[in-house]
Amino acid sequence: MRFKRFCSLSIAAAIGMSILAGTAAAKETTTGVGFDFNQNDGGFTPIFSDYPNEQGVEEFYELRSGHEEVPIADAGKGLFLSGNNHSDDLFMGYFKELSGLAPETEYQFTVRFKLATNVENDMIGIGGAPGESVFVKCGVASEEPENSLDSLNHFRLNIDKGSQSTGGADMIVVGNLAKKEINRPGEYEFNEIETKVIARTDEAGTAYLVIGTDSGFEGVTSYYLDDISVSWADTSEVSVTRGDAAKMLLDHAHRWDEIVGPPTFTDVAWEAPYAEAVAWAEQNGYLGGYGNGFFGPEDAMTVEQAMVMIYRLFGGLK
Repeated sequence: MRFKRFCSLSIAAAIGMSILAGTAAAKETTTGVGFDFNQNDGGFTPIFSDYPNEQGVEEFYELRSGHEEVPIADAGKGLFLSGNNHSDDLFMGYFKELSGLAPETEYQFTVRFKLATNVENDMIGIGGAPGESVFVKCGVASEEPENSLDSLNHFRLNIDKGSQSTGGADMIVVGNLAKKEINRPGEYEFNEIETKVIARTDEAGTAYLVIGTDSGFEGVTSYYLDDISVSWADTSEVSVTRGDAAKMLLDHAHRWDEIVGPPTFTDVAWEAPYAEAVAWAEQNGYLGGYGNGFFGPEDAMTVEQAMVMIYRLFGGLK
């Protein structure tokens, strides 16, 4: 697999610079915020995009959002989204301005959230599967997300979210709408998602958390977001672990139709949050182990290790 197919040079450079910055750090200081949505919507704003500017289009696309009860026992309330994807390319999501950030500063953001879905995997649908072809995306942007009209009179976002299975400079693919567990067929279950992204604030210290879906399934998609938390740290103060580095690469460059086997290292359990990323990085030759069956996922990346990995990444960008 060639890295150049999935990641732009600017994104690859951002990953490399962030990892190198973290290797020299001796401490990590973070701050953040969390939302359980049981009392209110937390100030999150819904946004829909990638559909035509026509009279009555919102009704035709059945665009809905709100602060509602999540249909899972004891889950409480969450953020609801629903839409009928007639354009084969519907984005819907929520965004929230983050406060307390320094101006023109690069941060590493750690985002965690739950997504309640009732879609089983391996289903067939028009344009794509209702689970695997609805791609979950997450990111932090320095601009407030808003729509504008393109040359075809379609609404498009001003931030770079990429297109369906590919990420962009401001949002990356972190999963899809298919259930990870199927304990109750036909009922809603939570998928738990965690990712790390690098973003830079503007001159006013502004940044916006954005979570949503980019759909290739031509039908109705409905889901809930819950228990969203985000923490951040100046990249000059963040220690990047080997597991973190693998996860960052996976989130930016992984093709979601690519089969990833289990990790072969004895110190990487398959249920670990970085396990799939470590297996993927090993399979593609970007990041290896210590040669004794160990990977050291919690070890800090050294400058030498980061340089080797970055060389391998940029070696594919020819």
